Amino acid sequence: MTDRIDTKSAVMALFKERGLEPGVPISLYDIGPPLVAQGISQDSIVNALDALKDEGVIDLPGNNRLVLMRAN
Repeated sequence: MTDRIDTKSAVMALFKERGLEPGVPISLYDIGPPLVAQGISQDSIVNALDALKDEGVIDLPGNNRLVLMRAN
């Protein structure tokens, strides 16, 4: 559980660092590589994105895109 929380925090920090605004899509290719470079596994990233989607923070509309729905 701690891994998921830490990864979710890293994902949200990356959104903030990138200046991601609600409703604006961003490529998953802009999210994944920087997180992997921090030593976060792809599985942890996928699990964190799924959790954020379940919480209504993001949407995954397809085409390797992510949309921030609300700041957490």
